[in-house]
Amino acid sequence: MKPTIEDVAALAGVSRGTVSRVLNGGPVSRASAERVHAAIAETGYRAHHSARSLAGGRSGVYAAVISEPYGELFEDPTFGLLLRGISSQLTGAVHTSPDVSLSLVLITDEEERRRADRLLDPRRVDGVILLSPHVHDPILGSIDPSLPVVVCGELDEPRDLTWSVTIDDAHGGAAGARHLLQRGVRCPAIIGGPLAARGALRRVHAQQTELGDLLDPALLVHANYAASGGVEAMRELLVRDPGIDAVLCGSDRQAVGALQVLLESGRSVPDDVAIVGFDDQRFAATTSPPLTTINQPITEVGAVAARTLAAHLRGEEVSDQTLPTSLVIRSSA
Repeated sequence: MKPTIEDVAALAGVSRGTVSRVLNGGPVSRASAERVHAAIAETGYRAHHSARSLAGGRSGVYAAVISEPYGELFEDPTFGLLLRGISSQLTGAVHTSPDVSLSLVLITDEEERRRADRLLDPRRVDGVILLSPHVHDPILGSIDPSLPVVVCGELDEPRDLTWSVTIDDAHGGAAGARHLLQRGVRCPAIIGGPLAARGALRRVHAQQTELGDLLDPALLVHANYAASGGVEAMRELLVRDPGIDAVLCGSDRQAVGALQVLLESGRSVPDDVAIVGFDDQRFAATTSPPLTTINQPITEVGAVAARTLAAHLRGEEVSDQTLPTSLVIRSSA
């Protein structure tokens, strides 16, 4: 088993934060630094990481990494909101530099993935904020282990110098399902997000748990988060059971697509079929009828991610964070 930063801290008799400060050139006493370097040598922990710190200096650059097809990247407003949150925290974020710049790294194909490997170099960037994590995504494994990473979403598995800032997907999924139960629905359906999206799976699991035996397993389908995903999924669900009277969607964009199909089929929303979205994007309040949905603080996720990275680079203790979700009731359900 590879040695971890906790192993180094235990052997040196210091906190994990002290080890992080030594590795990133932060303020620490000479005696503590000597113990940490001795522990690194003894455990064999990331020796190149230590060498990078000793070289001194920072680039003053954060890398924001998005791994999505171009279509999803430009259609999903979530990414713009995350970047807005990150950008809002950059000025004066790190005490060693009055300003921090943001480098946007897009990974849409294998060539761009190879390019990202070159760009995500400890000599070029101080840390990484990953905006679009997927289940078993290879990106984390290819990032230099000496670079701190903050993931806007859930981690697939623990990684040294890596923290997550996510939302309470389970609470949001359950809240939407409970709202439909309170309305007295009898034949609910679920349009879940992509199977590769860990948050989408948590939402669906919570919805299934809340609905219990009322949910026919055949009325659960997964689709991409786009409106087109909602269109295709809703058409399929109506073929499986024309008597569906409620739909829980994995995104507001899916809900817009489902709404289109239902209205085209002559059904009234919410009288015939109730719809609940997820995200509370700006357009959710302007659809006809306006969408009942689950609000997630997307911009704040980006802001907290940037603050977490900055705090780590200052040598402070940081931890994973989960932000709350809430039900927003409008006319669609």
